[in-house]
Amino acid sequence: MRLLIRVVVFVAVLIVGLIGIAFLLPSKVHVERSEFIAASPATLHAVLNGFGKFDQWSPWAGLDPDMKVEIGGPAVGIGARYAWRGNAEVGMGVQEIVAFVPDRSVTLKLDFEGFGHPATIMFTIEPKDDGSVVTWSMDADLGSDPMIRYVGLMMNKEVEADYEKGLAKLKTYAERLPPVTPAEPEPTLDDVLPAEEPAAAPETAPETAPAS
Repeated sequence: MRLLIRVVVFVAVLIVGLIGIAFLLPSKVHVERSEFIAASPATLHAVLNGFGKFDQWSPWAGLDPDMKVEIGGPAVGIGARYAWRGNAEVGMGVQEIVAFVPDRSVTLKLDFEGFGHPATIMFTIEPKDDGSVVTWSMDADLGSDPMIRYVGLMMNKEVEADYEKGLAKLKTYAERLPPVTPAEPEPTLDDVLPAEEPAAAPETAPETAPAS
């Protein structure tokens, strides 16, 4: 009986200790990986600003041959969505493009089933020499759930490895594509506002002949 009590007390102390340690773990996760790709920013933006070719370079493509994928919304840009449902290795969730800067960045919101908190995913494209440096990052707020914080602690290394694999596949895929014409620059006020007309010269009184 005493042995059973000791075991119960030990388990209770262990659980309380693990929960206490969890609250000391980081509540936010940031993962970031970069890769130089010999392709123009416009070419990379064309690939990243939609999900039509996502499975060509996704690090998770092929992990579950029976995975169900649904692509919705516009083909490119804000509102483009990619939903998937697969086995335990790929899970299920939805990612959606929420912002972009032409030829410079694409931002997504990722809702992963069971994670409880949406993550922000960003692809940043920086012109470099004869190509571009693509940075793939993820930021997530883990909240106060102690178990999710332990998941976040383990997730860093797994996501880093996936991002490195995905960027390597993106490099292979994008470097084989024909170059894409850069997007038109955003209009400025000078482009959309009519030019000011020159002010009219002030009227002057007509000259009169001198009295004789």
